[in-house]
Amino acid sequence: MRAYAGMQARFHRADGVYRRDGLLGRMGAAAHLWPFVRALVATLDLAGVAPELTPEFDGDAETAQRLAALERYWEPAAQPPAYASDVIGSRWGGDRYYDDNAWVGLALIQLERMRPGCGRLARAEQLFEFAVGGWDSRPDVPHAGGVFWVEQGRGAGRTNHDRNAVSNGPNAQLGLHLAELTGRSPAAGSRIGAREMYEWVSAELDEGAAGRAPGTGLFWDKWRGDGSLDRTLWSYNQGSMIGANVLLGRDAAGAERAAYIGRAEAIARTALAHYAGDRMAGQPYAFNAIFFRNLLLLCDATADAALRADILAAMRSYADRPGFSSRATTLLDHSGVVQILALLAWDPADYRRLA
Repeated sequence: MRAYAGMQARFHRADGVYRRDGLLGRMGAAAHLWPFVRALVATLDLAGVAPELTPEFDGDAETAQRLAALERYWEPAAQPPAYASDVIGSRWGGDRYYDDNAWVGLALIQLERMRPGCGRLARAEQLFEFAVGGWDSRPDVPHAGGVFWVEQGRGAGRTNHDRNAVSNGPNAQLGLHLAELTGRSPAAGSRIGAREMYEWVSAELDEGAAGRAPGTGLFWDKWRGDGSLDRTLWSYNQGSMIGANVLLGRDAAGAERAAYIGRAEAIARTALAHYAGDRMAGQPYAFNAIFFRNLLLLCDATADAALRADILAAMRSYADRPGFSSRATTLLDHSGVVQILALLAWDPADYRRLA
């Protein structure tokens, strides 16, 4: 609770949005969508803690404030509609990123799971349709397919043609959550769906495909627009693919379910070993928060008690490191700290509600 209060005191503005970090922050600019939505997720995560542990926190009221401010980023006129990277009408730019919108969609999914019938699923479906429209349909490029990082043909999308794990894995999760919650496939009229996004990452960004079973990670960051490969191994990309496999397993039965959960378990074991010690500390707080929330989603699905114990031990060890939050100087950092501490206080029976 103290971490959340610190985030609010330092970054929350009277008009409901958060202030931007650095020099532009001192000029009064509002935060980009990416850190804003992570602060929304931090609010949801704290709202998921047992009320007796946070008696002074009104989760419903705080969430309502975040949702109201979120609408200042909504661009309804563009087709398809989606959230812009900055508050509409500001002079700081307004590109529309497929990963940013996936994070918003997943936050709305978590809200629905925590507060069934909240009425936000229609907006989440719009965001998945936006992602489907970002699929690279060019037939003559290497590693064809995948969702672009940023909307093409405007702003940054005129020159940036990257296709990232982070623009595909989280959107695959969004589509799978929607199918589970609504009982129908989102964007049903398209040949592209959540499975195609998942399969593109598995096929095109799996760094260990030659040495282990396909799709069991770790996963590289992206194929750049110039055809080169960014081999960075960010923790949140591993988390998104763990979560996607868990969701695919929840939608299956028998051997198919076992195969997807087995993939999630394999990625988790490989990732936990890879990021042990200083490598985890070297990743951004926001990335690790996404990594761990997907590991907790796996905790709900796996029958491997030892793996569950390893996941929780790694998460506690990360949060218990000396100076854990001392580098948290930005809104993005602070929100990641809040998420990790809040999720450590969740009842394991509620891990299934995470997104």
